[in-house]
Amino acid sequence: MKEKERDEARRLRRDGWSLRTISKKINCSKSSVSQWIRDINLTSVQISKLKSAQDRGRAKAANHPNSSRVKWARIREEAISSARKELPSHISFLHLKLIGAVLYWAEGYTASRNLFIFANSDPAMICLMKLFLEQVCKVPPDQFRGRVNIHPHLDIKAAEKYWSKVSKISIRRFHKPLLAVSKASKQKRKTLPYGTFRIVISDVFLCCKIKGWIDKLKTWAISSAG
Repeated sequence: MKEKERDEARRLRRDGWSLRTISKKINCSKSSVSQWIRDINLTSVQISKLKSAQDRGRAKAANHPNSSRVKWARIREEAISSARKELPSHISFLHLKLIGAVLYWAEGYTASRNLFIFANSDPAMICLMKLFLEQVCKVPPDQFRGRVNIHPHLDIKAAEKYWSKVSKISIRRFHKPLLAVSKASKQKRKTLPYGTFRIVISDVFLCCKIKGWIDKLKTWAISSAG
């Protein structure tokens, strides 16, 4: 994806520019621009300022309560809202144990026998894993270590401050940042401005305990499938 062009298209749309004008300004096809800005509605004042009657009509149609986009946005939100109500507002100790074990099974570094390593770019995922480690595994605060994995052209110090705030792990307990160089990014991508974050704990007994839980889940999954 053309990140720079996409960001500029969204900025121009928020400023009230038409799809046609944005396409010309950033030299991209109208179909691409349409995909990038489809969730941004213009205000009635912005619509009235559009020069082309066709652009004004298209913008009004997109904002209409019965338009396909608005209709499906409403349907999706209702489905999401309904699904939220299916889960309890509080997670039990057993639920947290299962969630943490499954997360580590799927996303953790299970090859090491004495190092617990869990990496993710989602701050909520990091918070959930830290809660699992604190409440279920009883890991003391001084055992937690962190590490930022980030492209070298981004703000490393800002990333460390961000992940320290998310994880509640002091930057003093961070390992040296891992600088990931991507040829595809051409040193310009800002898809993950704060990179990804690793929770690192050196504890052979913790690794053994979680491995045991994962083994139990594997046995359950295989027997259930059979």
